[in-house]
Amino acid sequence: MRKLRGYLGAVSQVDHAVGVMVDFLRDSGLADDTIVVYSSDHGDYACEHGIMEKAPGICSDAITRVPAIWWTPGRFAAGHVADEIVETVDVSNTLCALAGLDALETSDGADISHLLAGGHGEVHRVGVTEFAWSKSVRKGKYRFVYYPPEMFPDEYPDGFGDLYDLEADPWEMTNLYFEPEYQDMVAEMKEELLRWLITTTRPCTVHPARPPETDQAVACYHNVVNFDKKIHPRTLKDVSRMYL
Repeated sequence: MRKLRGYLGAVSQVDHAVGVMVDFLRDSGLADDTIVVYSSDHGDYACEHGIMEKAPGICSDAITRVPAIWWTPGRFAAGHVADEIVETVDVSNTLCALAGLDALETSDGADISHLLAGGHGEVHRVGVTEFAWSKSVRKGKYRFVYYPPEMFPDEYPDGFGDLYDLEADPWEMTNLYFEPEYQDMVAEMKEELLRWLITTTRPCTVHPARPPETDQAVACYHNVVNFDKKIHPRTLKDVSRMYL
């Protein structure tokens, strides 16, 4: 409980600092031209399942659900609750849309401004959380976690995973992964993860845009990259032909 008191105290401290900043925006007349996004990088167990902090990774909804508060006067629907699946990667392109800027071409993020305005509409078919040795997929009422067989080679040589019905089991106490009647859902989630891994990868070029300025340097490839050093999807098919 001592750790939890410290955690809640830190939350209160940050809440106070954000409040001071918002008061400044109002008092200085900048509020109408400012968008505030108050969020975090992941959830926290906070003693759920007898665990503190974020270890052991993404095997619980407590970690994969990320808090987010969006604030700007007169543009967002106060008190609106949206059940659609969104991801933190959506923040960048949503801010672009709200600011009237072009979307980032190499970002997998979507524009969720219609949700912020009080509307509804699917953004992502699934939500994915990544970890070094596991991937979590949220689809509808189910959450699925995939671990490679190498993670538990002795205990589960054929592989191990998690599948929870979050409507019937919000505290994730009953793992359905091995239940015979849920094998179709396990297979569906694995296919969703495979589709996501293929369609969301944005390769970075391993070839510099220009060669190093040395006597022995030559240009083998001419690559056009975006500001984040990623290759636009339209460019990928031409990379093999861009050579001297």
